[in-house]
Amino acid sequence: MVFQYEGWIIPIEVKAGTAGSLKSLHQFLQEFREDLAVRFYGGKRSLEAGKTPAGKGYRLLNLPFCLAGQLQRLLGAYL
Repeated sequence: MVFQYEGWIIPIEVKAGTAGSLKSLHQFLQEFREDLAVRFYGGKRSLEAGKTPAGKGYRLLNLPFCLAGQLQRLLGAYL
């Protein structure tokens, strides 16, 4: 899933638990210029640095499911 915000295309992954691979996010981030991705999951809000398997750095905004409706507002703080 992707979300368009002010000219950016932000990849979004939804996970049932707090763990799991981010294979589709990594593929997207490797092919495009964006360096921010969003994961909705069952954990707490956080921002972490990550790297794709190919070594490209990115920021991962982790958000609990209850903040899905606040995505646009929250992206404004991180872009």
